Amino acid sequence: MVMVTLCLLSGGCAPLPQPAQTVSIAPDLELGLTLPGDRWVVAESAPDFLVADRAEHLEHDLVKQGKSATSEQIAEMASKRLAGSEVFIFNPSTQARLEIDFSALGPGEAFPSAGAVSRSARFAAESLEGEEGIEEVDVRTGRTKVYGSEVAYRLDAGYRAHGEDTRFVGVIGFAAPYWFYFYYTDSLRDPLDREEMEGILRSLTVTVRDGSK
Repeated sequence: MVMVTLCLLSGGCAPLPQPAQTVSIAPDLELGLTLPGDRWVVAESAPDFLVADRAEHLEHDLVKQGKSATSEQIAEMASKRLAGSEVFIFNPSTQARLEIDFSALGPGEAFPSAGAVSRSARFAAESLEGEEGIEEVDVRTGRTKVYGSEVAYRLDAGYRAHGEDTRFVGVIGFAAPYWFYFYYTDSLRDPLDREEMEGILRSLTVTVRDGSK
């Protein structure tokens, strides 16, 4: 179970972000973050609006494949897929959300090179362009900084999803022995969401303990 623990902010100027709270992802892994205010919620399970959104996409996919399922079955499938993410940061009013997922390397797997992480970010961009209902995609990728990681790349995309203007930010990186994926989706219902999310992304720190790095 993900546990959220409040931490004291240290005084003075520090070279690294000083997170206001930490989220325990695994016994050897913590995510530090700072929220800009009470408009945002941190949770270990997906909010209902996100489950409903993902279920709608799954239903469209099933129809295209000539398959059918009950609403309950589709909702269950959506919940199971979203369970792959350990942390959700979202604005309940506007439904802007950040999905955070960590994935450990398997036994014997080699650490990825910077090139491999870059290719993963480009693949995510290409996958976005191929999604049903998405059009007018404008994507750019580049290297970024996530404190505690060896390497990270960011992709920024603007597009229309089922006729709705949308902004997407993806951060893909590696903090040995974990890959991480930070995916932010914003339907542009409140300009403040984008500004505050940039602050949240800058505040994120990844800490791998017990010599695992």
